[in-house]
Amino acid sequence: MTSKDKKSESEAQGIVESRVSQEIRDITPYSVPHIDCKIKLDGNESPFSLPQDVQKKVDEAIKQIDINRYPDPEAERLIEIVSKVSEFPKDGILLGNGSDELIGMLITTLTSGSGKVLCPTPSFSMYKLTALVMGAEVLEIPLDENFDIDLDSILKLIQEEDPDLIFLASPNNPTGNMYSASKIAEIISVAKGVVVVDEAYSDFSGYTFLPLVRECENLVILRTLSKVGFAGLRIGMLFASEDLVSEINKVRYPYNINSLSQKVSEVVLENHEFVSESIQLIIRERDRVYKVLSSIKVIEAYPSDANFIFFKAEDADSLFNKLVEKDILIRNFNRPGRLENCMRVTIGTPEENDAFLSALTEIFTS
Repeated sequence: MTSKDKKSESEAQGIVESRVSQEIRDITPYSVPHIDCKIKLDGNESPFSLPQDVQKKVDEAIKQIDINRYPDPEAERLIEIVSKVSEFPKDGILLGNGSDELIGMLITTLTSGSGKVLCPTPSFSMYKLTALVMGAEVLEIPLDENFDIDLDSILKLIQEEDPDLIFLASPNNPTGNMYSASKIAEIISVAKGVVVVDEAYSDFSGYTFLPLVRECENLVILRTLSKVGFAGLRIGMLFASEDLVSEINKVRYPYNINSLSQKVSEVVLENHEFVSESIQLIIRERDRVYKVLSSIKVIEAYPSDANFIFFKAEDADSLFNKLVEKDILIRNFNRPGRLENCMRVTIGTPEENDAFLSALTEIFTS
C-alpha cells in the first residue's frame, strides 16, 4: 500500500469517526438472510398470485403509465380508493413507501416533547432502529410471560417518562398474538403522547382499532398491503385525525409513492374481493399447521392471530440449517433471552405447508 493509499484510508476512517455519531455506528442494520430456497416461508408474504382476470387488468393499467413523468405527488386517487375500502375519511389517510417510511415520518414529526419512543419487546425491530437513527431515546418494556402487554409496568413507564410515541403491534411480530384490547385502550386513555397501533396483520385477526381513531386524537393506526398479497408494491397506510395527518404530511418526501405502485394498487383494491378468499384459506392453513406443530414434542408452538406461527424448538440453528438443506426457508430468531431457540414460519400454500411439516417429521424421526 502506497503512502497515498494509507492517507486515503486514514482520512476515510477519520470521516466516520468525526462525522458519524456513535449511536449510528453502534446500530446493527435491519437485515434478512438472503438464502435461495424453493419453498420460502420466512417473509410473512401471501403465497398467492393475482387471479388471471385481475392480472390482465394490472397489465393493461401498467401500459398506460408514462414512466418519463413523475407520479401523482399526493396519490389522490389511490387515497380515495383506500378511503372507500376502509370507510375512513380520506383527509385522515396518509400513504408511505411501506409502513417503514410511515414509522420514520411519525418519529420525525412527533418527538419534540420528551424525545422518547416506547415499544414492547420482542416486537418489530424497525420501531427501535428507526428511533435510534433519528436520535430519539428508546424505552423498551418486556412483554409478559404470554407475550401480552405488561400493563402495570408500561403504565408506570408512561407516567414516569411521558414518551412522545408508543408503538404497539397487534397482532405482534414475531410472536403472532394480539395484545389484549382492554390493555391497549387503557394505554390510549392514559398516554399524553401518540399511541401507534400497527395492524399489519389485522386482516388475519379480524379485529381493528380503526373506529376508535375518530374518538381519540392521540391514536394512529398503521396498515399495509404487504401481508395480503402485494408486498412488492410497498404500500403502507396511516389513519389518524385530519389535524395530525396534516402535520405528518409535511415531512413526507416528494413523490414517495411511485407510479407503478399507485396504478397497480388502484387496480387490486378496486378488485379486492379475491383477497378475502386468500385470507380465509391462510387462516385455515394456519390453524392446521399450528395443530400439527403442537403435536410435536420437541416444539412449543404459540397460538397465532397473524399469517405465521411463532414456535420454539430444540437447537433452532440446527433445525434451520436442516430445513435449508431440504430447500425450505423459515425465519430463525435464535438469540439469548426471550427469543432463544425461537423461530417463525409463514403460512404458505397447502402444498408448501405440507412440505414443511413433512420435512419436520423427517428431521425429528431420523
